[in-house]
Amino acid sequence: MKKTTIFLVSSLVIIFVLFFTSPSIAGCNKTATKQLDVYVWEGYLPAEAATLFEQETGIKLNINYITDNEKATTLLQGGGKADIIMPTQSSINRYYEGDLVQPLDIKNITNYGKVLRFLKDQPWAKWDGAQMGSGEIYAIPYIFGTNGLVINTSKYTKSIDDIGWEILFDTGLKGRVSVKNNLTSLWPILDLLAIPMGNLATNPQETLEKIKPKAIELKDNVLKFYNSEAELLDIMKNEEVWVCKCEDGSGRKLSQFDSKFKYVISKTGALAFTDTFMIPKEAANPKGANLFIDFMLRPDIAVMLTEQSGFTTTVEGVLDIAEGIDKDLYRYTDEQLAKFKFTPNLSKEVRSIYLEFWEELSTVQ
Repeated sequence: MKKTTIFLVSSLVIIFVLFFTSPSIAGCNKTATKQLDVYVWEGYLPAEAATLFEQETGIKLNINYITDNEKATTLLQGGGKADIIMPTQSSINRYYEGDLVQPLDIKNITNYGKVLRFLKDQPWAKWDGAQMGSGEIYAIPYIFGTNGLVINTSKYTKSIDDIGWEILFDTGLKGRVSVKNNLTSLWPILDLLAIPMGNLATNPQETLEKIKPKAIELKDNVLKFYNSEAELLDIMKNEEVWVCKCEDGSGRKLSQFDSKFKYVISKTGALAFTDTFMIPKEAANPKGANLFIDFMLRPDIAVMLTEQSGFTTTVEGVLDIAEGIDKDLYRYTDEQLAKFKFTPNLSKEVRSIYLEFWEELSTVQ
């Protein structure tokens, strides 16, 4: 009996030692709970906010910057690891269709209630396993913004009161124009030619035939296709480029740097977007990821983002308490809101058609 007891005790001791010393068990679990691999857009995570999150939670943030939705999708499809990703609403369907994400733990994201309702009620936020619009919540909008035009008014001296996308094609500005190096720079052409956004999904080949001449015209007029916000800011501040299609956050940064830079919305309407929080299905630390989302939706953090980055958060009431910003730059009239156009979700096949077209357009000299 004593031998049996000694054997059992010894076995338990061995199991205990193995569990808490084995790097494949204890170490792996500890690492998973103490760090987060975060993939965010440039400017969306102020350094001060990241430091505060680490201090409050003890979780280390491994911050990676993404510049393109395609690259973020490819990361997960290729088996890459992430705990937080930030897809633009127009690409969310690909994460659903690829079974790449998991539902959010809304009961533990208490600040979800502070998100602007008209954005979080969009169909792309929910997924039931077959279609968007119903089921569990998989995405929370974090940044809401527009694509418009930033203009150096010391160089372009004509009136900008009733300006539109046609300025990008002004041959008098040849070599003084820039747009971002991704296929979203085709969207102004659709707007300019009064082609419904929905045609992107329903008639891709016909749509390309219609926009191709104008797309070539755009390519011939630009100095370069910029790849990052930092590059955009440089070419505008250095006055290499006088007119640029960009997101409103970048436009505000330039306006605050020098009043000669004006961010305006095309008279045909703004191309609106929302960048969201999602958690990959294979996230190592989903609990920490949900905690991070809740933290970023706190009003004080949302204010910090607005004051430091120039981007507009989806958290209600931020403009009421933010300081040191020109609040008029963040307000939209009812007329402007009515003209906002969101890019539709495109299937992988349809998107690949446009992506191939854009790559050919932007790389061939």
